[in-house]
Amino acid sequence: MRTLKALSRAHGGKYTVQSGINPGETRDYWLIMESFHTPVAGGITRSAQIHRSWAMQQQLAEGAWRTLAGYSLVYVTEGGGRFRDERHKADLPVSAGDVICLFPGIAHAYGPPAGERWNEINLEFSGPVFDAWMGVGLLDPAQPVRRIGPAQVWMRRFYDVVQPLAKRGAEQTLRDAGRLVALIAEMCATWQTPRQDGDVEWAGRARARLLAMPPEETLDLVKEARRFGIGEQAYRKKFRRLCGITPTLFRSRHLVELACHRLISGHESVKTIGLTSGFGSEFYFSRRFKQITGMSPGEYRRRALG
Repeated sequence: MRTLKALSRAHGGKYTVQSGINPGETRDYWLIMESFHTPVAGGITRSAQIHRSWAMQQQLAEGAWRTLAGYSLVYVTEGGGRFRDERHKADLPVSAGDVICLFPGIAHAYGPPAGERWNEINLEFSGPVFDAWMGVGLLDPAQPVRRIGPAQVWMRRFYDVVQPLAKRGAEQTLRDAGRLVALIAEMCATWQTPRQDGDVEWAGRARARLLAMPPEETLDLVKEARRFGIGEQAYRKKFRRLCGITPTLFRSRHLVELACHRLISGHESVKTIGLTSGFGSEFYFSRRFKQITGMSPGEYRRRALG
């Protein structure tokens, strides 16, 4: 197995030996990539591989938590420990071959037992393109620790996603996000069960219906619920449980994605796009756009077009 120092020399990124809190405690740390300018639709913000990691050992001991703004996957390749979050009463065991799935806004902590270490590779990502992969049978907050298998198979898949971004000056594209989506799909396939198939099919149908709606059509939750033979409240709850977000937010994010393409592919004014993208007014469009992307439509257009 190649050392992290050798991998850094071969592919890029930054290798360091980091000191811990305890005297003489060190870990090998390869910061593979870090980006502050990911595509609005979604992208990888950070990735690192760590040998002899103590992870969040101190937080576990102190009962402290951490909360992320985006998603993260932590694949443990050697060693083991435990995971806890605010949604589960008891700690969950973690062993080599497990991937820990972390979700926006859910406080958590994880790491090996006191005095022990584990090896891991992790990557952080955010954006609407990944929200569709949140739900039952997919990236599910109800089951944050998943078993995917041995490192011989999965390390190569993680490297396929992050190593192209390790080179200095590499700009991230939607193609890079696509490689991560493919990795997530492969992982989800390893843990889906026949019992979940009905829920997975329901979620797929519900999302597909919202994606197929014309932008100018108003979302009618009563109508959508009837299509599935249930009441509006039951539909809202089931959609959120299986898809991870509300149908209204799912629809808004999709409309914003469509608007992003129009902002960079033509010369339409922000006002015109807002009026014809399902938002009804330029003001509401701009406000919703900024809530979802973190920037105004005009700023997005300027950044995207350079």
